[in-house]
Amino acid sequence: MYKIQSIAFLATATVLMASCGNSNQKKTDGSDTTTVNKIEGVKIEQFTNGSPGAEKKNFFLRITDEIKTDSSRIYITKSLYKQDTVGAKFEVVDFIPAGIIDGQPSDEVGFTKGKIRISSSGQQSDNLIKALGDLFQIATTDSFTKDVILPNVFSSNKVNADLSKKTAYSFKLFLDNKKAAPAELFFNVDTYKHSIEFSEKDPSFRAGLLSALTGK
Repeated sequence: MYKIQSIAFLATATVLMASCGNSNQKKTDGSDTTTVNKIEGVKIEQFTNGSPGAEKKNFFLRITDEIKTDSSRIYITKSLYKQDTVGAKFEVVDFIPAGIIDGQPSDEVGFTKGKIRISSSGQQSDNLIKALGDLFQIATTDSFTKDVILPNVFSSNKVNADLSKKTAYSFKLFLDNKKAAPAELFFNVDTYKHSIEFSEKDPSFRAGLLSALTGK
């Protein structure tokens, strides 16, 4: 079991109400109902303000589309890096349990697996691998894995993650890979800003992160 010694990336979860023009479309497949919501009026921004090198990086992805299922939200994301559009799909299960109980991290209830799922959105995800390789200064020609990535998730929140609210939730991800110890990331879902942000805990996890995202 992973241990959380300190929580360095807690987001201030201030509930904010916002209105925006969204287009909705419901779909059913007989077992699950999904609502496709295109987020209109959002700006596609830069993937990072950092430059290639050893310093720790922060990354930003704009949520452009949201697919609501009976138990989760699937976020389609995009950002820009140089001339490329980069992105990926993130499925977040609703009501991930709080991991901070009475002000202290709880390993017993804070850890879950499969509550956040990462998958390819096609060429934009291959571009994301290319961008990370450039920023990390690690040569790679690999593509984003076609498998769904299921990290171990620690919830850095004092409340359950209600994705219907306009607020921010923070998590710590541990991504198994074929090259190193599980790669650790700080991961933030902001349903008010329509963004997913993640940052490095330490540059030593870079090779493992690329391995987790490519499956190589």
